[in-house]
Amino acid sequence: MAELKANLDFKQANKTRFRQAERAVKAVKDMIFEGKFKPGEPLSEVLLGEALGMSRTPVREAINRLASEGLLKIIPGRGAIIAELTIEDFKEINDLRLVLEPLAAETSIKYLPNDEIERQKNIWKTFLEELRRGENISPVVLSKADMNLHSSILDYCQNKRLKNFLKVLRSQIYQYLLVCWKFQEFSEDTISQHLDIIYCLEARSIEDLKGALRAHIMFNSRYILCSEAD
Repeated sequence: MAELKANLDFKQANKTRFRQAERAVKAVKDMIFEGKFKPGEPLSEVLLGEALGMSRTPVREAINRLASEGLLKIIPGRGAIIAELTIEDFKEINDLRLVLEPLAAETSIKYLPNDEIERQKNIWKTFLEELRRGENISPVVLSKADMNLHSSILDYCQNKRLKNFLKVLRSQIYQYLLVCWKFQEFSEDTISQHLDIIYCLEARSIEDLKGALRAHIMFNSRYILCSEAD
């Protein structure tokens, strides 16, 4: 009986630690995506654990997971820092997205619910109307909506490995997108591109959807590469 109780306690402790690690992963991602951490900034296990009200063990697990996703970099003797993405890294990632995102969308287009497509359409139409009225929209809000739309498409991808790989790639380019959303020229063009993608989803048009995704990714690449050159 004592051995059974010990096993149950051990399993419960593992579940608790896993839940805490999941919470830590989400919290750090949110802080990175909201610009609260800058590329190259160190991440303290102790301070993060105190802020989240958990021990260092689940925090360390979360840091290792985020390092495997490319959002953090672990340097021996220094610990974890927020990963810095070079323009070469960005180009490599978008070259992969250009091939893989249309492939993923091809397997998800039949399964994405109508109400989710309608919800996304309303969000992006509202953004475009607000922008054309001269209203300021937070780059963080736009960046999160951008991630959410692409994640919605990937959620219904029928190839699990492809889906998970693409979600990691998109997370890695977030710091570039966050900066780009600060510029109105980029914002209006990209909002319109997102609406094009949504209309293709609404029509369940596979070839048009693949074309819209490629055009969108190529626009992002040209914009950021030209900005870096300037």
